[in-house]
Amino acid sequence: MFDTCVCFAEVARLHDFFDGWFRGALAPEAFSQCEAALAEGFVIVTPGGEAVQRDELLAALQRHRGREPDNFAIETVGRRCHRVNDVHLVTYEERQSGPRPNIRLSTAAIAAVGDSFVWHHVHETWVTV
Repeated sequence: MFDTCVCFAEVARLHDFFDGWFRGALAPEAFSQCEAALAEGFVIVTPGGEAVQRDELLAALQRHRGREPDNFAIETVGRRCHRVNDVHLVTYEERQSGPRPNIRLSTAAIAAVGDSFVWHHVHETWVTV
């Protein structure tokens, strides 16, 4: 299944935010989008195996605003989505281009809340090519 699950649009939306934020193309007030998307208790497991809690991640993201050059970009490609009640378990590729190109394979638990989504957990791993 490629890009057919409704949550793939949410994955793209949040990563479009990261793309603009890291390049400094978004105003500081835009950060509220990220804060609203990550649930209390959110955890991300990085490709290096570190579990990072929501508050620590938000602080790191705040510090990273505008630190990437204009040629930095993030693209996401949906791979698989499995829905259990209001929770989507979605697997996608995150492809970063620019000075440090890389690919991550990520699995996320994203809950549908009304017309939007809240992220509860992400686990990333490096993809070597």
